[in-house]
Amino acid sequence: MAKLIGMSGEFQNREYPLENAEVTIGRKSDNVILLDNPVVSSHHCVLTCEDGAFTIRDLGSTNGTRVNSRDVRDEGVELHAKDLIQIGGLEFLFEAPELGAVPSADYAAADAEVTAEKLVAPENFTNISPFGARPKERLGTWWIVLIVAGCTALAALAWFFVRVFAMS
Repeated sequence: MAKLIGMSGEFQNREYPLENAEVTIGRKSDNVILLDNPVVSSHHCVLTCEDGAFTIRDLGSTNGTRVNSRDVRDEGVELHAKDLIQIGGLEFLFEAPELGAVPSADYAAADAEVTAEKLVAPENFTNISPFGARPKERLGTWWIVLIVAGCTALAALAWFFVRVFAMS
């Protein structure tokens, strides 16, 4: 039997069997699956089962419905076993053993570039900063400011000692 399994929040590990041909999900008590959470609309989405195939359709919710991180529109999306359904900000796993596994992707057709060269880590990571490397000319300016401030402090200290000892 197909079911939704809560993956996040206070609904984690809760199971919701999909026994009816049409299962409404939302925050109001007239839904088949009641999800009392502020990110869920009062009538958020509907799951339908027709000829053993499950479809999910958004009902104009505020925070949207997604299947495997893709938005669900009014026309709906067919569900497969192990699909991740996001209702607002809540996540549910669609478990349907009777549907079988989804055929895996054909990775042999991927357009990948393989290099025969040895990969070497960069010497430093200054290029990963969003601000870039610190300009070297600024470093000299700070040294000048530091020297001037130090000389001023020494001059003020010398002036203080001369005034204190000259009065004694």
